[in-house]
Amino acid sequence: MTDKNNAAFYYSVNMLRALLAMKLITEEECKKIIALSAEHYGVEI
Repeated sequence: MTDKNNAAFYYSVNMLRALLAMKLITEEECKKIIALSAEHYGVEI
């Protein structure tokens, strides 16, 4: 289950980076969402 959570977290972070690169979200929003995702998936950054 840990591998699935890590993979899902990695995928979500890469999608957020893509949104950030397209300037659809700010860096602050990106960091907040990454922190929430890490908490949700039980991942340590």
